[in-house]
Amino acid sequence: MTNEVTFPLISGNISIDLINTEVVRHGTRHDLLTQPEHVIAWFHTLTKKSIIINQQFNKEIKHWAEDALPLLREVRSLLRESYEKMADEKVLSSDWITHLELLIKQAPFTYQLINDKLILIPIGEPAKALVSLIALDALTLFDSDQLSYIHRCANPDCVLLFIDTRGRRKWCSMKICGNREKVTRYQQQKKKEK
Repeated sequence: MTNEVTFPLISGNISIDLINTEVVRHGTRHDLLTQPEHVIAWFHTLTKKSIIINQQFNKEIKHWAEDALPLLREVRSLLRESYEKMADEKVLSSDWITHLELLIKQAPFTYQLINDKLILIPIGEPAKALVSLIALDALTLFDSDQLSYIHRCANPDCVLLFIDTRGRRKWCSMKICGNREKVTRYQQQKKKEK
């Protein structure tokens, strides 16, 4: 692999985890999906967390990662714009739903029993199948009203989004921004004490 990439999986929802493949490091926005190798790494990260499983696709990722890259970046852009609107308590257009429905139609679903669990299996080209699973996740979050709980990280430099149904969470992750804030406050307190 050309560049080792670590993906912040903080939601367990593939559509939010896709959006969170754009991060800010040292004040600069970075796209973690710029090469087919990154798509492969992201795919493997998702399978390790059981967000998706290999049996949902009819070919190994290495054979279709290049085809998936532009599709993932396009749907990520659509979802980021929409999810940020929801985080800012704005209304989504009905075009958003229609667009996601069309993405699902490109790789509709069947079901298969795998390890005693009923699994959605997208039918069609694997790259479109992955996008179909992402679109379904987004529509499911919308339908279940989970998107009304989507938030931006309290760190103004962070672009990660997350769902918080309890209303207590401020940070995308304590490991990412929460600890940074604690360290910053601690250092500021120490300076004041001197």
